[in-house]
Amino acid sequence: MIIDVTGQDVPLRFQVTVSVTEPVRSPAPATSYTPPDYGYDMPKLGKQYRKKLDLTPQQVEWLDKFWPPHNVFIELKGGCVATIQLYLQALPALETAMQRKGASLAAVVAQTQEESLRLRKTTPNPYGYSWNEYDEGYQRDQIEATIYSTIFRRCENVVREAYGHKRKLAAEFTGMDGALAAGLEMELGQFLDALLPSLAATISAPDEATELALNLQNVTRWKQQLEQLAAHLSTTTAEAFAEGVQQLGQRNARNPALENIFFEASKLMARFDREAALRFYLQYVYHDLNSVTINNKPLAKTIQKSLFPQPDQLQRFEAIINQLVQDKNLPQALSQVPTVYARQRRKIELDLGAIRAVQHQHAGTVELLNEYLQDEPETTAAPVSIPPLAPFVSEALPEEEIQLAVLAPAPVVTTTSGAFAAAWALTATQEALLARFAAQELTLPQAEVEAFARQHGALRNQLIDSINEQCYERLDDVLIEEDGDTYTIYESYYQQLATPC
Repeated sequence: MIIDVTGQDVPLRFQVTVSVTEPVRSPAPATSYTPPDYGYDMPKLGKQYRKKLDLTPQQVEWLDKFWPPHNVFIELKGGCVATIQLYLQALPALETAMQRKGASLAAVVAQTQEESLRLRKTTPNPYGYSWNEYDEGYQRDQIEATIYSTIFRRCENVVREAYGHKRKLAAEFTGMDGALAAGLEMELGQFLDALLPSLAATISAPDEATELALNLQNVTRWKQQLEQLAAHLSTTTAEAFAEGVQQLGQRNARNPALENIFFEASKLMARFDREAALRFYLQYVYHDLNSVTINNKPLAKTIQKSLFPQPDQLQRFEAIINQLVQDKNLPQALSQVPTVYARQRRKIELDLGAIRAVQHQHAGTVELLNEYLQDEPETTAAPVSIPPLAPFVSEALPEEEIQLAVLAPAPVVTTTSGAFAAAWALTATQEALLARFAAQELTLPQAEVEAFARQHGALRNQLIDSINEQCYERLDDVLIEEDGDTYTIYESYYQQLATPC
């Protein structure tokens, strides 16, 4: 623009001059403008995974029918790849199933596009807008994208179910007239829903990275997996269950509900392996201490009773927990679990002064006895004398290691069922098992005890624990002790069973 600043009424005259050094160029002919493609749009799934999954041109075209969905599941590489693979299997199977009924996927898509255009054009437009070729092409693309993206979402829901991700997507045919959506469901949706359950078996298991991410997205996902492990607990070994729980814990390392996995596993394991149950509970305590909120949940009283038949066992385990709370040394706490059920030997403190006093008091009697034995002419046996007591060390000695030289070992009592003192209040099954111990020198293999328990409709551990509980109050100790693959009863304890109280 030129602004006149002269103040004169005569307009200024201008003309365009051309430099003699630069030739005049004729204007370029008018052409249609095409904006450059800078690749700013997010690439579609076909372009993203063409090389990664070695896709065919047809598969790339199927994936590029719609824009990639945006959700936390598809953002996981493992979830996205599994959904793509199921989608690319479902489309050929869907086409085959429709052709058996005289239809095809392409025909259904084309028919829906034309019907949608017809309905749009016949709908009155308050703005007087008229349709053109661009509008028609855009509408056709939208209908096609809606159909293929709905198929993709239904495949994603199947993968979510297989991966234990309970949050589902809405997967209806939307963005079109209600009658068209209902027709698509009849002509297309029913075929797809019938095919997907059979194709679900081909879904690959999630890798470790996907497991960690899924468990962080869904903090209760572990419950279903723990239930699956527990369903086979009665038929598999305790070691296999424990290994499965440890793997489940590793996959939930970033899950804020990690400690609950070990707490529930402890309750499940209490019926099958007491030491494994205690190890799970210690891991619960450890992870609970390192969580945001410390819950400190105790085991139920019934479970405590089954885990700790004797009160001192519970006391020893509580001491391990208290130490774990102080130092948070989980490996050390786990290594101490066997000590909870280790047999605690009763100690006898010997008073050295009292022993010497008794020796001095009966010294004359021993000398007189030796004189009588020496004066006896008819005996051929060597004179018997009571040897002086050897000096005792100051520390306590186990009762079983104290033996008198003048006493011969007592024979094993082989009483039969029914010969036990009534005060012990033993059942017929308990007496029968104790009689079997007596018949085999008070030692039985665990396998034999297991077979005996099954014959009498009981569980091995429960039968052993019931006998120990029944006798503990009088013996102040465990009657039947587990020793590797065998059970053993101390002879002195067994003899007390037949002694009237």
